[in-house]
Amino acid sequence: MFCCGSGGAEVAGLTNLTEIHDQISGMARCPYNPLHNSTALITSSGELYAATAMDFSGRDPAIYRSLGGLPPLRTAQYNSKWLNEPNFVSSYDIGNFTYFFFRENAVEHDCGRTVFSRAGRVCKNDIGGRFLLEDTWTTFMKARLNCSRPGEIPFNYNELQGTFYLPELELLYGIFTTNVNSIAASAVCAFNLSAIAQVFNGPFKYQENSRSAWLPYPNPNPDFQCGTIDSGSYVNLTQRNLQDAQKFLLMHEVVQPVVPVPYFMEDNVRFTHVAVDVVQGKDMLFHIIYLATEPVWEPGTHTVVGICC
Repeated sequence: MFCCGSGGAEVAGLTNLTEIHDQISGMARCPYNPLHNSTALITSSGELYAATAMDFSGRDPAIYRSLGGLPPLRTAQYNSKWLNEPNFVSSYDIGNFTYFFFRENAVEHDCGRTVFSRAGRVCKNDIGGRFLLEDTWTTFMKARLNCSRPGEIPFNYNELQGTFYLPELELLYGIFTTNVNSIAASAVCAFNLSAIAQVFNGPFKYQENSRSAWLPYPNPNPDFQCGTIDSGSYVNLTQRNLQDAQKFLLMHEVVQPVVPVPYFMEDNVRFTHVAVDVVQGKDMLFHIIYLATEPVWEPGTHTVVGICC
């Protein structure tokens, strides 16, 4: 059985959350293993977006849409250029898009195995392809998020662990850590939604084949489908457009934070969760950042700290 929270109740017009009205399979909507990091949301029109492992082994991760009035869609199966062993962190319904934030093995990094943090998105009115990319997103794109300590050789916090979105400011806070096998360090970076959107409108990073270099390629279809296709219509789904949608996924530019230096950095600690409260001061607004941490010297214990920006 798949259970929805208050968002689902609001969509269905329910007033009693203790009464079961329907039973829905959790397959492709909930992970088989509680250790598989997943995220999900329900839109105001009743569509369920879930980013999770689709199979028991966890080898088939997907961003999947179901329920509601639009056709079910997912990311391409067993294709590392779409998703490469991702750990999903969060998801948000913003404007014409559904955004997903996650970390994954970087396919564009040629020197060993490296994890990068990503912002991904799809158009909410995406209806999939026709003959090509059937039942598959035609608008899925992803970009790297940069959170680093600047210098002649920047110190990168590559692994996104949690986010908190302030819709009134269109500002996303993220907590990033180093790899679990390296020296423990964590940082807080903030990103404007406009900076993320700007990168998605720019060129793609494209590799012709497995032996060729990753090169920039102009964006042939900015916001493909968004605002151009009504639900149920196949206008503009040309073979060329679908071929482009199939191979152009990764953005060339990197999303940069609001300021080049992280708002907060801490060594020997790994941040796990973040929440932000905006408080009106005498002369200005203050952002109070609450961080849950897991000190490396006491495995399994947690503390919460608050900082002010």
